Amino acid sequence: MLDIAFESVEKYYGANQVLKGLTFDVNQGEVVGLLGKNGAGKTTLFRILAGRESVDAGRTMIRKGAVVGLLDQIPDFPASYTAHDVLDSAFADLWSILREMAELEEMMATNASDVALRRYGELQQNYESRGGYGIQDAISRVCNGLKIDDTMAKKRFYVLSGGEQTRVMLGKLILEDPDVLLLDEPTNHLDLQSIEWLEEYLKVYKGTSIIISHDRYFLDKVVDRIVEIVDGKAELYAGNYSYFVREKQARYESQLERYERQQKEIKRLEEAAKRMHDWAQRADNESMHKRAFNIEKRIERIEKIDKPKKEQTISTRFSEKDSGSKDVIDIQGLSKRYGQKVVLDGLNMQVQRDDRVAILGANGSGKSTLLNIIAGEEEPDTGVVKIGPSIRFAYLPQIVNYAEPQRSVLETVMQTLGLPEGMARNLLAKYKFPKDNVFKTVGILSGGEKSRLQLCLMMENDVSMLLLDEPTNHLDIDSREWLESALEDFGGVLVFVSHDRYFINKFGNRVVELVNGRIREYGGNYEYYKERKALELQTSSDPVKAPMKKQQHGKQVSETASRSKRKQDELETRIHELEGTIKDINRELEELADDYEALQKLYEERVSIEGELERLYDEWADLWS
Repeated sequence: MLDIAFESVEKYYGANQVLKGLTFDVNQGEVVGLLGKNGAGKTTLFRILAGRESVDAGRTMIRKGAVVGLLDQIPDFPASYTAHDVLDSAFADLWSILREMAELEEMMATNASDVALRRYGELQQNYESRGGYGIQDAISRVCNGLKIDDTMAKKRFYVLSGGEQTRVMLGKLILEDPDVLLLDEPTNHLDLQSIEWLEEYLKVYKGTSIIISHDRYFLDKVVDRIVEIVDGKAELYAGNYSYFVREKQARYESQLERYERQQKEIKRLEEAAKRMHDWAQRADNESMHKRAFNIEKRIERIEKIDKPKKEQTISTRFSEKDSGSKDVIDIQGLSKRYGQKVVLDGLNMQVQRDDRVAILGANGSGKSTLLNIIAGEEEPDTGVVKIGPSIRFAYLPQIVNYAEPQRSVLETVMQTLGLPEGMARNLLAKYKFPKDNVFKTVGILSGGEKSRLQLCLMMENDVSMLLLDEPTNHLDIDSREWLESALEDFGGVLVFVSHDRYFINKFGNRVVELVNGRIREYGGNYEYYKERKALELQTSSDPVKAPMKKQQHGKQVSETASRSKRKQDELETRIHELEGTIKDINRELEELADDYEALQKLYEERVSIEGELERLYDEWADLWS
């Protein structure tokens, strides 16, 4: 059944036409990802669907009776409202029914008329059928999923941060359970656990969803198809984000091939017509002229294939310096507290050459604090951070600020990198700061523009380590893919905090999770981390399945689990050491290409270590079986 239809929709803002005959349908129950570069008209489309904007031409159809819910702005609530009051307001109709039932109960205590009893029965049935008796359970589930704890729920809504307000509004929208969900960047202020909870919610949600998001992993998990707005029109892709990327490239190549083939044919016909005109003129042959004119008319009648456009990409790369050091970061006994809250608690951690460490953890777990301390932006209360003597690093904080916000983009680059104006302008053009954009003051740049400018400054310095705090947060999909392309060629150490699972999966070869101020180590990328977490959850859940076991047996299980955990930690530490040794051997093998005897020894050493690794892998796997 059709839920939404756009038919030849046009929309202008003054002389600027945003939508140019946009047409597409959405069926009931579909989850659609809406893509397009900034300013393409995605948010405009949402506002049209929500009835906040009208179309200038064409028409929009929404299934009769369908309720549309939009997450895009913070509405006006009374100043006294707490976050819990905002969530409660999702059930305004049910609270109204409950109030009328209370009034009838009070009235029936003295005069139980048939009319009152009948009305009370109708209200009670309506209240029950609409889930009135499960309101508190529903609110609890949403609060748990979106990490809205009791402290936050009791705060006045307007004292919450922008991110917290957005989470509350997302919770309210989910509780309202509309027929159509319009979600504009719903994962922006969520930690990984909350994002995964939202993914599971959308999988069981029976309504229709249209989602604007730069979170490619999220789009891969939840959407059935992609609609991309290009030049005001809709291009449709029958799959998730990964399918969209492959199909878009295939379409580009196919259209480019057809365009080039057609251009070749047009050129052949033009040359034939030109030759015929030349022959006709020399031989004074009118019929030859006619044949040439017929060919020219044929060329005019050809329906021309447009040359496909490809978005301009940033083609620069990080300028890197070989560190030479095996030990890059050594952290011992690191502690940090803010008031009574302990953020880091005696943390120990080492980072070695070739490591690409993803730091994960719930919001407020200390991830940014840890990066700030490593970068020297904050001082720990106790403990030390040692960075290898030959290590040169660059740091991209989550919120980029500039010491002189009144300076222009051009002045900032010229002063920081010591470049003349011409070279600075050419460099900035590569980072999508063309023409007059270089005269913007850095203080008024958007979050994405600030990150792009900071990356420009970082990439021009010789560095052997990058510290990145949510590097993709303010970037659109094109800029994220450019950054990833640049990082793929970076051979140094990478230590980063990110909620972008697509990014983590691509670059993390080691995941470190911050829990209660300490770290838990997980080798591998995000998918590996997820598998391990699932196994941990399964193991920790097993005793719960049999709650009536005797206390003595429970103690034995606990002791066994404790021994198993210690053994597991020992194995993982040894595996990580041996994997690092193999990396070092591989590097030496490349450097000693002409020394046969040294190569033979290294090969034998690697074979021996690989054999030990296989045994350790098997032993580790047995602990989970």
